[in-house]
Amino acid sequence: MKYPRKIDSIKLKGKLVLLRIDINSPVVEGKVVDNARFDEAAESIKYLLNKKAKLAILAHQGRKGDRDFTELEQHAKILSRHLMKRIKYVPDLFGHKAASSIEALKEGEAILLENVREYKDEFDSSGGRFNQLSKKFDIYVNDAFSVSHREQASIMIPPKIIPGYVGINLSKEIDALRKFKIKNGRSVFLIGGAKVKDYIPLFDNLKNKDASVLASGILANILLVSKGENLGYENIWLNKNRFYELIPELKKIVEKYTSQIILPIDFALGKKDVEKTKNRTEKSILSAPFKEKIWDLGEESILEFKSKIKKADFIFMKGPLGYSENKLFSKATVEILKTVSLRANNRNVTSILGGGHLTTTMQKYRIKNNFSHISTSGGALIAYLSGKKLPGIEALR
Repeated sequence: MKYPRKIDSIKLKGKLVLLRIDINSPVVEGKVVDNARFDEAAESIKYLLNKKAKLAILAHQGRKGDRDFTELEQHAKILSRHLMKRIKYVPDLFGHKAASSIEALKEGEAILLENVREYKDEFDSSGGRFNQLSKKFDIYVNDAFSVSHREQASIMIPPKIIPGYVGINLSKEIDALRKFKIKNGRSVFLIGGAKVKDYIPLFDNLKNKDASVLASGILANILLVSKGENLGYENIWLNKNRFYELIPELKKIVEKYTSQIILPIDFALGKKDVEKTKNRTEKSILSAPFKEKIWDLGEESILEFKSKIKKADFIFMKGPLGYSENKLFSKATVEILKTVSLRANNRNVTSILGGGHLTTTMQKYRIKNNFSHISTSGGALIAYLSGKKLPGIEALR
């Protein structure tokens, strides 16, 4: 298949470049957490600026209604620190302020435009105002592998209108993942985090009878509900946040692969507002339904997961096992990451880590990097490893 064009194949001096990056990050008490995604984004930005391009940057943070949804002013400051060069934040995307800032760009300068998810246009298949925005530029560069599995306007529309290129880190990601094939031996898929729908293709790997899915977080909870468990407040929360829509599909999966899907047997609980929680309380699933919110796995579940990991030949880990941004509920994520790292030290073991939250946790707790490959992506990585075509990459071809 034809490889998309790389940015090192063209002259960039004086070109107006529209760059899509992913700096979507954990947000703790209103503060954006610096992490590996900023390092990666800075690499492509530095390259483009050194080539004297005029650069406007698109990015997203969270989704409207979520606790991590925010504007990108903090992101611009963090990027500026990584680059040791000012990246001006422009709180506009389609209006006069954005247009005048783009027109005023000089060679070697960059601006970060407003959160693309602030606008409905990002989720409009026709592209909305992204069509007109794209026409202001000479070329488009996609360096956001982690959202390239989504058919969203900032990913799909620009390369239809102007020449599209692969960024430095997107290129590295494709090259690295081309080398990996999921083994037919003892495979373990550790899946956590919140993007449950993205995980569903991975269950196809359970056709290999030696493969297991170790489920945690929201995925584990909705799988338990699919089996008829009443978790108490968690059922209400899952229903309110529309995860119940996935129950019919997940029920079929859990019934088909019951013995290969390992679910938690105990949990760490806390108040519904995690910031007001002062103590970690662990309870067995036998004590359900719970009045409290589930924030992490309990000790018995951690031990069960560790025993599976220690026997695996192929390990894929995506997403935190609990609300790891809070120290009280980081236990499962930290302990399992350490166990995977130790197992990955064996040269015969292939280990792939995905998701920005995991790289942030690794840095914070100084967990040794023995992994075959670390990606700051999550859903796109799952789609790629499941053999799916990524729309954002196809659009560049």
